[in-house]
Amino acid sequence: MWRLFTVLLPVCAALVVLAGPARAHNVLTGSDPADGARLASPPAEVTLTFDQPVRAEFTQLALTGPDGVARPLRVRVTGAKVRAALPGALPAGGYAVGYRIVSNDGHPVTGRIGFSAAAPAAGASPSPAGTTAAVPSPAASAVPSPGASAGAPASGPATTAGPARDTLVAQVPPQGGGGGWVWGLLVASLLLSGLGVRAVVRHDRAGGRAGA
Repeated sequence: MWRLFTVLLPVCAALVVLAGPARAHNVLTGSDPADGARLASPPAEVTLTFDQPVRAEFTQLALTGPDGVARPLRVRVTGAKVRAALPGALPAGGYAVGYRIVSNDGHPVTGRIGFSAAAPAAGASPSPAGTTAAVPSPAASAVPSPGASAGAPASGPATTAGPARDTLVAQVPPQGGGGGWVWGLLVASLLLSGLGVRAVVRHDRAGGRAGA
């Protein structure tokens, strides 16, 4: 029994240590507008909700419209919510909002949501002929680049995109910030613990038969 305890104790400790980083990654839980929403007209504001509080000084959003141009947005962070006012007089068409935040464990998390508007906002010019309402594809949707987080922290609750933050990347990495390796280690630890328990049990049984 003591051998079994000595095998399981380090494995359990490793599981606890490795589970911490997995829980630390911030995850998008909702948005307004919702991802894939079809609206009558472009909204005045976009809101992203995460499962954990967001660090305002490292939070960046960018809007990509029907013209394919990425525009950095001014963000306001309140706890786990990130809000950004959208430019006025937006035309009809598809839009994508790319985001880049930093989790509590320091890992960057990027992603995007998309929505479309059937009619332009009040005061907007009609869309050029042939423009569709399709949401921009991930390859055309911008997310602030990692180098953009090097700017000085904002003094207030809102952060403004400066010259360094105008550098955007076109390809949106998968959401989640690369936590797959953590779960891989967890699975490997469980397999090793199972093998260790099996070896201890077989050893004890062999010892019992020898003593008999």
